[in-house]
Amino acid sequence: MITSTKAKSQIISVSCGFALHIFILPVFAGWFLLIACSKEKKDNLTFLDPLDVYSVNIPETSDLSFGSSTDILYTVSDRTAKVYKITTKGKVLSELAYSGSDLEGVCYVENQFLCVTEERLRTIIKLDFQGNQLAQKAIPVEKNDENQGLEGISYATFNKHFYILNEKNPDLLIETDENLNVLKSYPLSFANDYSGICVDNVNQQLWIVSDESASVSRCTMKGELIESYRIPVTNPEGIAYNPETNELFIISDSEARLYLFQINN
Repeated sequence: MITSTKAKSQIISVSCGFALHIFILPVFAGWFLLIACSKEKKDNLTFLDPLDVYSVNIPETSDLSFGSSTDILYTVSDRTAKVYKITTKGKVLSELAYSGSDLEGVCYVENQFLCVTEERLRTIIKLDFQGNQLAQKAIPVEKNDENQGLEGISYATFNKHFYILNEKNPDLLIETDENLNVLKSYPLSFANDYSGICVDNVNQQLWIVSDESASVSRCTMKGELIESYRIPVTNPEGIAYNPETNELFIISDSEARLYLFQINN
């Protein structure tokens, strides 16, 4: 780029004179610097470095949810369409009996049952802790692309509502009652897609991870953006946040890895 600028400057000096040569180069350089700085500020997000990274012996993991304690996580696999119970260091404890078709989301509900999302079917399945199906509920959402459907689900203990993500097209946060009846839908616009969700029941906020944007965002319960962070994770598709310790777990679909981050509030 330095060579190119010098070349342009020399042409101007030959055709327009020495005085113009002295004036144009500083102006051009200043203009370029202003544009570059503006873009840096616009795109600047806080970058999170992981505290630890753990291998997970499950292919194409998607979504995360704490279980009966913050030492236990649940996740699902795109490839096997199974539900798994793991530790916060990525060790697989058990594989549940349920065999789905296109599992993308999972959440634990107050020591009662689990809910998983079937993306292409736009359906939520209730399971017991062995993986036996208890019930199912279709979620009415536009089906513009079969593979861009229900992607993540989380449960709020403070109001007994579920919060569900539609990945994109449309980009939606869907709020339901405890029986999975849709109450409201909120359009989302802060990321390229939406791949995992977690309710912070202490602060009554949401954490949402985006695969395509490689970012994690803290939001209101209506999906309004509070703050976003950049993360060094390929295909992040699951998130679990512990407000007591400010620890954030993110799981990668393609890497088979579980990342641990610390949020400094």
